[in-house]
Amino acid sequence: MENDVLMFIMVILVQLIFASLMLGIFTSYFVNSRKKGFVFLTIYLLLTINSLYSGYQYSAIVGTSIVLINIGLGIVSYFVIRKRLTNVSDS
Repeated sequence: MENDVLMFIMVILVQLIFASLMLGIFTSYFVNSRKKGFVFLTIYLLLTINSLYSGYQYSAIVGTSIVLINIGLGIVSYFVIRKRLTNVSDS
């Protein structure tokens, strides 16, 4: 039982770090070049689908946690991109 909880925590932390890094890189690419941003987003979405598939095979709780992490960080990325693009257009 202890190993399952530890594995759950490790998977969630790795997914949180991975998603944060990927969405940070995506934000940078999207602000500089939308075409490169959409290409990077496509790659990120394919990797996320793979993570979701693996997460739901492991446990429904892990899969749902991965979905919630990606939705939450996606919303944060949206607001960061919107703020950066309005700052660029105002300058």
